[in-house]
Amino acid sequence: MIPASELKNGIILRMEKRLYKALAVEYHMGGGRMGGLVHVKFKDMRTGLFLDRKFKPEERLDIVELDRKTMEYLYKDAEGYYMMDPESFEQIQLSPDLLANYEPFLQPNMRLPVEFLNDEPLDVLFPETVELEVVSTPPGISSLQDEVSKPATLANGLEIKVPQFIKVKDLVKINVNTRKYVERVKR
Repeated sequence: MIPASELKNGIILRMEKRLYKALAVEYHMGGGRMGGLVHVKFKDMRTGLFLDRKFKPEERLDIVELDRKTMEYLYKDAEGYYMMDPESFEQIQLSPDLLANYEPFLQPNMRLPVEFLNDEPLDVLFPETVELEVVSTPPGISSLQDEVSKPATLANGLEIKVPQFIKVKDLVKINVNTRKYVERVKR
């Protein structure tokens, strides 16, 4: 149990017999007789639904400690995604909703941290950015180097907009959530 004033992003709480992950925590100072508030945006770990709650800073909250293991992605079928523990070679199946948003970025043998509660996988911690090779893009127009973007197809089939100086076989960093170009990566 911790006071609400000590909440941080990523902490898992048990409230009303459900598990919630704190995604955004904001502390609002009070004035005069009005006390401060801690405003938290949560994600339900089982359903994926979002919840906004406000707490008094001194309110005690029940923290849940999760076990974290790095697992290796193997494959996907109609039932879900399959991961393997690289140490014990034990395989687990993840529900489709845990990795569906990240499917275009999954690569065989990719290692990802998986969070468990009593041997039940609850969440996969996907990196914020990934590096992918450009497989096709038109040649750049030198007079527009800094002003206009152009289309590019990446190794995973995703089409994005990139700056004019990007060429085929360049390695680019992509933000997984926005699916936008971040920067060119030097090899």
